[in-house]
Amino acid sequence: MRSIPVALKEKLLNRFKVENTNSMAKLRVVATQTSINSLLSEPIHEDISPAFGDVAVRQMAGEADLSLAYAICLDDGIANIYRRKFPAGLEYPWELQWTLGSAADVAIEFNGVWKMNAAKEWYYLQTEEYPYIFYVRNGNLYVQFWKNDNTATLLATGVSQISACKGWQSSVDRDLDQGLVVGYLKGDSVYYRAFCCQDNGSYVWEPEHEVASLGTGNVTLSVIRTNDFRIGFLTQNNGKMFLALTHRNYAGMSVRPETVHVNASNVRMWMSDIREMDTLSKEYASVNTVYPYVLLDMPSSEEISVVSVEKLNRIETFYCYGFKLRLSRPLHGTPDVGFLLKCALSVSGVTFTEALYDSDEQAIILYTSTDIRRTTPVTITTPEYRSLWYYKLGEQRWFLPALSAFAEAETIDYYAYMNEAAGISTISAETWIDEAVFSWYYQEPCTATVEIVSASVELQPVSTLPI
Repeated sequence: MRSIPVALKEKLLNRFKVENTNSMAKLRVVATQTSINSLLSEPIHEDISPAFGDVAVRQMAGEADLSLAYAICLDDGIANIYRRKFPAGLEYPWELQWTLGSAADVAIEFNGVWKMNAAKEWYYLQTEEYPYIFYVRNGNLYVQFWKNDNTATLLATGVSQISACKGWQSSVDRDLDQGLVVGYLKGDSVYYRAFCCQDNGSYVWEPEHEVASLGTGNVTLSVIRTNDFRIGFLTQNNGKMFLALTHRNYAGMSVRPETVHVNASNVRMWMSDIREMDTLSKEYASVNTVYPYVLLDMPSSEEISVVSVEKLNRIETFYCYGFKLRLSRPLHGTPDVGFLLKCALSVSGVTFTEALYDSDEQAIILYTSTDIRRTTPVTITTPEYRSLWYYKLGEQRWFLPALSAFAEAETIDYYAYMNEAAGISTISAETWIDEAVFSWYYQEPCTATVEIVSASVELQPVSTLPI
């Protein structure tokens, strides 16, 4: 009979000994089916039972995927804001950011624009850096942008519950915007307000609207966004669920946009009149494309032009020291020295010394080398310049064309006499009586008054010098 080795006997004994000595290893495996962009089903914090809450995720311009998640929770009537990083693994826990204060209900959502992901062929919300905070306090619904309580705005009164969601916005017509929607219950009826883009590109909170199709008797509300470009209002009413949907607002006409790929091939460059010189080192020239443009034109009214010209006037004298050219469309890029040198004006001996662009006033500002008398008409021309561009026909980037503007001459008004009156009186008068029996010289004191009702004095302009 073959004997068992000692080492094998010890392994067999250890197999049963760990159970009796309580030394068997105990492992806990946590398996969750999730992607890198999904939130795990786990508590944000423990030891406090949150009554309500909301979550919003961020993906800014330049970020390939979701980067952060923000949450707002009601902890015993106090609203706290939390944050966690993506990917949403166990190594990134939720972190408390700041405390908003007392509230009866809360919501959180990002504003942004919809962009096409060319690789995945779907739209994603390119968000701002921080979300909007909605909260109900003493029955009043407020909204504020992140921590800036100076932006707190009263949206509605008599509110019991809220829900927020970012709607769809057309990437072709920016003013076709469902907006950042906050729905709320007033009594048992459903209302909403939306933060929408207007015709001029500004954002405002539009007036309150009622979702009349949901009627009364609603006890809960959830505002949702569907994949077919709608906004939905989901309520619970007498033990039933009701859903009201808006019309579709296509982000990009629901068709993947066409793209044009341009490759440069067989590129040649000629250099004439090369003079060879023996030097210590060789010189090289390189060429690269800094501002490439691919323009697909069609008849439209989106050409950029000068809308008006404003002179930059001196206060103490009748001179100006520059001009402000207001444009019909926003301009991008920064005017540099090359642009400045090609700007010209019709006044001999005067040049431009500085060129700026004011995005708020949508105007090019040009400063002159010397002051120009405002009685002089001036023609201003700016060059075609590829370092400056504007957007046309949606997202097409067009370079700045050559522009021309005319600043009219002004006149100086000198006011001498106004509302003058002239009075004429006769101290003495002579009267002859022809039909009297006796014809003699008769004199009697009398007074006559002549009143000039209106008079005018016309000054013909012969010089710019004062009278």
